[in-house]
Amino acid sequence: MDTLRNLLKKTYAGVCAVEAALSAVCLITTVVVIFSLAIFRSFGIPIHWALDTALLVFTWGVFLGADVAFREDKLVNVDFVYTRLPGKLQTLVSIFLYLLMAVFLITLIYHGIDLSISTKHRSFQGIPHLSFTWVTISMPICSFLMLISLSIKVYRTFVTRS
Repeated sequence: MDTLRNLLKKTYAGVCAVEAALSAVCLITTVVVIFSLAIFRSFGIPIHWALDTALLVFTWGVFLGADVAFREDKLVNVDFVYTRLPGKLQTLVSIFLYLLMAVFLITLIYHGIDLSISTKHRSFQGIPHLSFTWVTISMPICSFLMLISLSIKVYRTFVTRS
């Protein structure tokens, strides 16, 4: 059992590292593409595919980055009131918030899959042979990754603390 647990931990650590690297690459690529578009446009050379490519890469970068930030507790939070609550009430608030997050993420997964299916025949304006689904599928995939991160947080918070 410990061997399987260690294998899962190593696999998840690898997935997390790839996810963080992909998120950074996507955001840097977005900046480079938009900057290049502005430079070339100032010389009268429009790059028709640049905005669509930036949209695709930015969407993936943002959703992947959201999971990385959530997993590493780097999201903006206001715990001014939360830290002043008694321990049991903090636990109840945490349970409520984790349940709310889970419902929200499951909703994003469900509607994201539906949206991805409905956009499969829509193509980018600048890239006609690339389906818009590549943009919309980022939402359910990254929401699923966030749901995994949430599950691990719940496990660490309530199971290992008990």
